Formats: sequence, C-alpha cells, structure tokens
Amino acid sequence: MFQKIIKKIRNFTPLKARIIIGPYFAYIAYIINIYSPFNVKRPRVLSTEDTIDMIISKKLSIIRFGDGEMSLIDNCDLGFQEKNQTLILKLEEVLRSNIEGLLICVPNFFGKLPKLNKREFWFAMHHLFRYRNLWYKFLSFDQIYGDASLTRPYMGCVDKSNFKNIFKKIFAIWENMDIALIEGDKSRLGVGNDMFDSAKSLKRILCPAENAYSKYEEIKKETMKITKDKLILLSLGPTAKVLAYDLFMLGYRVIDIGHIDMEYEMFLRKENKLVKVKFKYFNEINERNPEDCTDEKYLSQIIARI
Repeated sequence: MFQKIIKKIRNFTPLKARIIIGPYFAYIAYIINIYSPFNVKRPRVLSTEDTIDMIISKKLSIIRFGDGEMSLIDNCDLGFQEKNQTLILKLEEVLRSNIEGLLICVPNFFGKLPKLNKREFWFAMHHLFRYRNLWYKFLSFDQIYGDASLTRPYMGCVDKSNFKNIFKKIFAIWENMDIALIEGDKSRLGVGNDMFDSAKSLKRILCPAENAYSKYEEIKKETMKITKDKLILLSLGPTAKVLAYDLFMLGYRVIDIGHIDMEYEMFLRKENKLVKVKFKYFNEINERNPEDCTDEKYLSQIIARI
C-alpha cells in the first residue's frame, strides 16, 4: 500500500521536485527497513564470494537480474533494449523460477547495504525505494539467491583491497573448459586482457549490440549448434536471461557473465570512474561506436554472426 501511494505521488510530482526530494524519501524508507522493530521479511541473498564458491563446487548455471531487467518489467525502455511484451513475460517467468542446478542471482541490497561508494549507495537505495514491491512480487522468501554483483564487484565497492583474488575466483569458473561466448558484436569480452586465459578454448557468436531480442530465434537456433559439453557464457543484456534459461532447460550449462569484462578493465586500470576502453561497447558511458577490432586471435574465435 505504501509503495502504491508513493507511486501515485511520484506520477503527479514534477521531475525537478522529484530529483530534490526523492533521495530523502528513499533514505527514510531505507532506515525504516533496516531498523524496524518488526520482523521484516527479506529475500535471502548470498555474499559475492559464497555465490562464486557455490557455482564452482556445485557446477551451477546462473542467471542474473538487476535494475535493467526490473525497469523492463516495469515497462520502461533501456538504452540498448526497447521494451517488448514477450520479453517482459519471459523475464518474469525466469525470475520466478526455482530449478535445481540453476541459481538465480539478484542484487544483495534488501538488508543493510554493504560499504558502497556514494554514487552506488544512493543508486541502490533509490532503486529499492522505487522497485521493492516489484522485486517482492517475483522473489520467494523460501529460496536462496546468488549475488548478481558477482560480475560487477569492483566499481561500487569502497574497499578494493581483495579484488585480485575475487576476479581470480570468478575466472576459475571456466578454467580448463571449452567455452562458447554469446555476446554483442561490439562487446569483445576478454580482448586486450587475460580474462579467458585459463579457458581450454573459446569460440564466439556475435549478436546485435542493441535490441538483440528482435533476433532471438535466430540467436537461439545458432547457439543450439554448440555441443552440450561446452560451457555457455552469455553477455547480451536482458536477452541473455531468456536465452540462458531456454538453453539450461535443453541441458546446457550456462553462465550469465554480463558486465564482468568492463569491471575487470576498470580494476586493471585502478579506475574509480567508468572510462572508455578501446574496441569495446560501453552503454553506461554512452560509448556505442567503438573502434573496429582487427585482432587476429579475436577474429579467429568468431564462429557466427547474427
């Protein structure tokens, strides 16, 4: 009821006023949520490191949900994916799923927020203020979720002292494995860094950098040519969630790795802000037309283009 009232107030409040007063309302709601004397139910989300350990030890598949997917479900366009009712319904189905071997990952922000930098703290708090009721509509209090931030562990965190080990643990997921990467045609994950050096082999299927869901059936058909002994990695926005789910149901092991390459690039540069990286599409800083990549190793890995 509280969320419905807030939404009505928001719809009638001018944008300039919302920008000024919104953070204060969000902070008050956050304090009430954390320090309420009542028994507040919250989804159970593992820590980043416990999530990685479970993926490796149990050979799990994972699908991650974040603010972008929730915005789509709320009928909003994203910069690289326009809203689509079929996509929305499929995202809802995946988010509700609870299947052995598949770990659904969500943001770990339903309780006290970890030590985030100022920007990430206010973003997480405001997002939860606006979308908490929508998250709770789809999540189960009886289910254990992984931490969606496992592929975005670096930039928002204040303490950056242990990230060399965290990235090493993440990369161990595909160590000595034959992997197939489904990515946007300008993403170029791992190009120029050692992210995939531990893999036995790497092949790539390149998909549209924007509005990939419009080519979903073609992407799925091409991906299904890959043998099931290979680990499927996906970096394709909301479309990756649907594709990963469908492939998992067909018997593939899938890892939705999202933004990890750009996080790793920022770590390697010791950056505290997002910066352009040569050859790579980066929606969050509006870098949508990177330079062409003529790296021979990268080009030799491409097995299909959609």
